[in-house]
This record gives sequence, C-alpha cells and structure tokens, in this order.
Amino acid sequence: MSEEMLKIYEELLKQINKTYDNYTEQIKRLNNMWSDYKNAVGNVKRNWDVDNILLELRINELKASIDSIREELDMLKVKKELGLIDDDEYSKSSAELTDTLTKLTNMYDEAKSKIDEIDKGIKEHWFRSMDVTSLTTDQVDGMIKELEDSKARGEIPEDVYNRVKADLELVRRVVQALALIKTESKP
Repeated sequence: MSEEMLKIYEELLKQINKTYDNYTEQIKRLNNMWSDYKNAVGNVKRNWDVDNILLELRINELKASIDSIREELDMLKVKKELGLIDDDEYSKSSAELTDTLTKLTNMYDEAKSKIDEIDKGIKEHWFRSMDVTSLTTDQVDGMIKELEDSKARGEIPEDVYNRVKADLELVRRVVQALALIKTESKP
C-alpha cells in the first residue's frame, strides 16, 4: 500500500513539476515582454518629447498666420469704412481672406487634435510602464534630479526639460497620493 501511495504522490509531484516548469516559463516570457514594453514606451516617449516640441512650434506658426489673417480682415474693414477701398474690392478681398482663414483654422484644429491625441496615448502607456504602484517619491525625485543634471550638462533642450519635468511632477503627485491611500488603508 505504501508503494502505491508513493507512486501516486510521485505522479502528482511530476504533474506539479510539469505545471511549475510551464508557468515559470510563461512568467519568464511575460517578464521579458514587460521589459521590452517598458523599453519601447521609453523610446517612444523620448522621441515624442522632441517631436512634440517641433510640432508645437509649427502649430504656433499656423496660429500666428491665423491671427495675422484676422488682423488683415480687421484692417480691410477699417479701409472700407474710411473709403480707401470700394465695396467690390472689399467683398472680393474679404471673401478670399475669410476662405483662407476658415481653411487654416480647420487645419489648426485638426493638427492640434491629432497632437493632443498622440500625447494622451503616449502618456497613458508611459504611466502604465512606470508601474506607479511600486514607485516611491524618492525614485521619482531621483528621476527629476537626473533630468536636472542632464539639463545642466546641456544634454537636453529647455523645451524638452520643461515638458518631461511637468510629466515627472505629475507622476510624483500620483505616487504621493498612492502612498497616502496605502497608509490610510492599513489597519
């Protein structure tokens, strides 16, 4: 009877070992995928921080053009009121400027919307990849210090510094809030 019992438990142990090996391999693959994901997100975020600044500069140029056309329309009205241009010239010029203004405004709105959508999507992944539940404020402060050191060494432009620092300050507030929640939930 004890031999049978040993065989049963040996078989059970083989099953446990097989299951253990299977799941440890799956966990290892998940850890590798998580590491690859975090690295990919970090690369995308770094690239986006630079590209976003360039896109924002272009968007600001477009906004300046829109404002310039609005000023031209205002000047055109003043010229008409002062009698410097006739009604036909005013109507023609006003229609052209209004059409251009509408097209540029639509371009601006579309571009701004796309930039905001990309920014939101990247930040969602960035926050996920940071696993803020396991971060400490000291770690975030260390990231901020590294960023400030990089800026001091001239390794990153001012715009990128400001953008990343704002993101890290947000992460710091989230980590602080989570720490408060954890301490309040302890019995």
